[in-house]
Amino acid sequence: MKFKSEYYWFLLFAICFTAFNQIQDTIRPNYLGGNAVIKYLLGIAPNFFPAVGIPALFILFISYVLKKNYSGTRFYEKRHLFANLISVIGLVGWEFLQLSGKLRFDWNDILWTLIGALLFQLIWILSPQKHKDF
Repeated sequence: MKFKSEYYWFLLFAICFTAFNQIQDTIRPNYLGGNAVIKYLLGIAPNFFPAVGIPALFILFISYVLKKNYSGTRFYEKRHLFANLISVIGLVGWEFLQLSGKLRFDWNDILWTLIGALLFQLIWILSPQKHKDF
């Protein structure tokens, strides 16, 4: 059975989405401990995991929807950068929107969004070429 490249990127998205969901909905609300490091990590995790996983989903979107019209173009060849840029703009934009509402703005969330984006780039660089060509 051949492992399809699409599954590679979808698996990355699924792992990050599951981690985000579990931390946001289950672990964070039920953590009663007083460890400052764990509280900090639980606080930034909902920004970090989407910053890694959402570009993987955009890679799939760009590859399937735009391949016909953009294959061979610079946009398509650098789709990992565009996917990451779209994700970072959305996540950082959401953080700034929190300034106007009841939600909490935090510079650490922006920092960890950028770190997550860098991790996605590292994953792209270290991924086998066969998982980038589909």
